[in-house]
Amino acid sequence: MDDHIVDILLDSAAMGYNVVEREGVSFEHPAKFILVGTMNPEEGELRPQLLDRFGLCVNITGITDPGLRVEVIKRRLIFEADPQAFAGKWEEEEEKVRRDIILAKKSCQMWLFPTCSFLS
Repeated sequence: MDDHIVDILLDSAAMGYNVVEREGVSFEHPAKFILVGTMNPEEGELRPQLLDRFGLCVNITGITDPGLRVEVIKRRLIFEADPQAFAGKWEEEEEKVRRDIILAKKSCQMWLFPTCSFLS
């Protein structure tokens, strides 16, 4: 991403407004936004000032195993042919994942502290 675009994003996020200037016209508007993006690391690194604005970063790697890639394509074709049947086939597995997420959320609650405990 070009440095001037990163500068504009950082300025807008810090000041809470954006200024657009073109052909002698200047327009200012409020700017409250959330950054969501994807990137290819082969294209270079993000500036630390911009990277700090992301609350969550996830590294994803592609599937390189040919057998697994074929399975992904097969499942996609089955889904396209009959989405409801496909959803029904995976309903039990999704329910298990849903229960795991609920249990994980409950176990995390015991580690959360009220903000006031940090102030004393």
